[in-house]
Amino acid sequence: MIPGLTSKVKALYSKILNQSDYHNLIEASSITEIVAYLKNNTHYNEVLVGTDIANLHRRDVEILIRKSILSDFYHLYFYLPVKVQKLFKLIERRYEIENIKFIFRSLHSGHLEYISKERLFPVNHKTISEETFMAIKNFDDALNTFKNSIYSGVITSAYDNYRKTKKLQYLLNAIDFWYFSSLESEFKKTPEFSSNLRDLFFKQVDLINIQWIYRARILFKLSTSEVLNLLLPITFKLSKSEIENLSTSEDLNDFIKKVSSTFYGEYFKNINQNIFSYIIERLCNRILLKEAKQLISETQNGLTVMSGYLFLREYEYKDLITLIEAKRYKIPNDRFNAFLLLIEE
Repeated sequence: MIPGLTSKVKALYSKILNQSDYHNLIEASSITEIVAYLKNNTHYNEVLVGTDIANLHRRDVEILIRKSILSDFYHLYFYLPVKVQKLFKLIERRYEIENIKFIFRSLHSGHLEYISKERLFPVNHKTISEETFMAIKNFDDALNTFKNSIYSGVITSAYDNYRKTKKLQYLLNAIDFWYFSSLESEFKKTPEFSSNLRDLFFKQVDLINIQWIYRARILFKLSTSEVLNLLLPITFKLSKSEIENLSTSEDLNDFIKKVSSTFYGEYFKNINQNIFSYIIERLCNRILLKEAKQLISETQNGLTVMSGYLFLREYEYKDLITLIEAKRYKIPNDRFNAFLLLIEE
């Protein structure tokens, strides 16, 4: 038991967007109306107060939503035992890793103008300062910057592969692998606190790999060896042989047949293949969402409740980005609302 943690998480959970909020957000006619609603009617008021919403761009809104999540992290952090705080810092480091990946994407695409402090995600326990990120103008700068950081080994070796192939995904996946491997190491140090959170994170890895196999093998027709090289080399409920088998899929029908025989198979049966490319990400997210909701209903273990809440909060973020993108491209409500995760069907 961690005194006060369950009550704190439940209090935060009570502020999460409800079905009425979703209805009103769906009916909004523009990004500005979405942000205005969030500012005036929801817990996002805390990060939006004093903000001129008329001049916000899509990336600005995304960062403010992330800032709200980081605020929750900050409030929960001080309820945790010291050895769990170290794990929590590592979970939060995901946002710093997203900043690193943002820098690499900008360099790869040749759009250096994208790199600015305003476009970086906020990080509570940062290991690389914003000023350091701003000094990066090319890949040599990036390598020199990261060689003195905790990411030195993985980035140096992964960049050699990128330089030879010019395939950015190899570089990004290597950083993700470092992150999840580091999490696995920390989870082992706190099994009494983190078993449920560990299960969620590594089911997430399985589902990320399922999505990558589908895209690489079925959509882009890559060879089995090329597909396997793109994946995160971590398995949980998927065996290595199942991953290899999925990577040999001949077509979508074959892929669905094979994935339906795995641990996650029940979610892939009776799927409409005509819209599969549009729903696979949502399908995988809903698998994790179902488990997160079960965890948050726990009444005794604060860490279990917190584990579920962290995932639900992330899905609220995903839903808001979906809404913003839908309004940005003027997609009709009846075409995008089915892709929202937390709205009741």
